[in-house]
Amino acid sequence: MYLNYYDGYNTITQNSAGDITFECDSGKTHIYVSNPDYLVDSLDDENLQDSYGKYIGTLNV
Repeated sequence: MYLNYYDGYNTITQNSAGDITFECDSGKTHIYVSNPDYLVDSLDDENLQDSYGKYIGTLNV
């Protein structure tokens, strides 16, 4: 099976990230994963603590 990730989209892959937790906060979503080595560079870094797994960044909406 082949997964096609469309060009121009930023992704978080669950196979690599592990469990993903989304914490909704007024106008933003903080994202945590269970894999301590998982990194992305497409999210804003608000330097939050690893409250629900490893904090990987914030999506501002």
